[in-house]
Amino acid sequence: MTRVLLTTVLLLFITSLQAQDYSAFQKKYWDYRARLLGTDGTAGFVSVGPDRGQSIPADGRNFETDCEKDWVMKTQCSTHPGRGKMNWGDATAFQGFYLAMLALEYANLSREGRINELEATARELHYALSAVIRLDKGAEEKFDLPGQWDGFFLRDDIPVDFYKDSKAEEGLRFLGKDGKRIECVSSDFSCHKNRGPVNSDSGNFTSQDQVIGLFFGFSLIKKLVPNAFYQDSTQTFGKLVCDQTEKIMDLCLRNNWKLKGPDGMKISNKWGGDFRGFNNLFQKIAVRLTDATSKKAYKNGSTRTVGWAARTTFDWAFWAQARRNHWLILSNIVSSGIWNNKKIAKRSLKSDQVMFALAYSVVNDVPLHKKIKRTDLNELLATAPPSGPCFGPIDCEAPSGWLSNNRWVYPNYKKAGNPYGIHMEWNGIDYMLLYNLYHYLYNQDMPTYERVSD
Repeated sequence: MTRVLLTTVLLLFITSLQAQDYSAFQKKYWDYRARLLGTDGTAGFVSVGPDRGQSIPADGRNFETDCEKDWVMKTQCSTHPGRGKMNWGDATAFQGFYLAMLALEYANLSREGRINELEATARELHYALSAVIRLDKGAEEKFDLPGQWDGFFLRDDIPVDFYKDSKAEEGLRFLGKDGKRIECVSSDFSCHKNRGPVNSDSGNFTSQDQVIGLFFGFSLIKKLVPNAFYQDSTQTFGKLVCDQTEKIMDLCLRNNWKLKGPDGMKISNKWGGDFRGFNNLFQKIAVRLTDATSKKAYKNGSTRTVGWAARTTFDWAFWAQARRNHWLILSNIVSSGIWNNKKIAKRSLKSDQVMFALAYSVVNDVPLHKKIKRTDLNELLATAPPSGPCFGPIDCEAPSGWLSNNRWVYPNYKKAGNPYGIHMEWNGIDYMLLYNLYHYLYNQDMPTYERVSD
């Protein structure tokens, strides 16, 4: 009797501890969200809204940067006196992760009846999707041509003076506590002057990695919130995804998967302009995202030959691929659903990118494979630092594992940081995406999904 009683007490203690841990994971999520938006009284990483530069999260910031002495600012951007830098790089690829995180947030809130909290997420998701379309419609202006919505897009449109905001305190958009200031920005749009005159092959425009990132986010939207919309818009999120996907695919087919820009210059594969290696998967993904009535939509000779051969190589020779390409392959597998849950579990675990296995289960309505251990996911969530991922700043408290700007794209940086010595506080979307997937899949014994504050 005593043994049974002790066992029962121990089980109750373990259950209580787990519940407390889950609540801690969720609180950390909302703390990260406040940090991302800047609603906790400090500078954020994103300015939500419809205007140029808005609703595109910066990947990192450093309040201590001397704008005139920073190597990136001196060699690639326009320098001026000031302190504190915000950085955007490969912004449309990472926009896909932001879109996925917001779609999951909306779905989690909706499923648990948090109706009063939906509109704020709907607004943020609407402007994040609209930003993608804005980047497409404005790309030609870089060439002094009228903008067109045609699938050729900018990676970002962050102005050199985006840190300024006449309506904000002290005229600064990203003003932090204790006198911390952001007074310079770097991005693909505003910098890279060392690449010479602007042309289509300058690394600032549409590329296969940018499209893959966007399609990943689009896939979570299409699966979870296709009929939802922001109250000030007549367009559903699913319709916006469909329209932008059609524009991108039309561009690909017009150029037979080897892209060129409005100046007629081909985008070299150095910048990801040759789409043939992924075109078979893109075709399958586009059919899903657009609800094409024919499975043959977006197919041509190249998708049946070069694209098919590359797709089979990704399967049987996955480990022969460069590690930097693993996230590209895994993202496409999530969006296309061509593997099974065992294969993506095995490969995402070995490549240290387990998030993609969770996303695969959500997008493709299949259970997590038994290789995915919840205890391992708990450890990932528990070790994320309360103050956010970072590498290098004096007050950085991130442990090994959370030093990368995005551990799902650059897992090789997560333990030792960026080898190029880039010191930044990172935006934490990698944690937020993981938590939302985790909550969605394990919601039966999770605390109620609601905004948690101090």
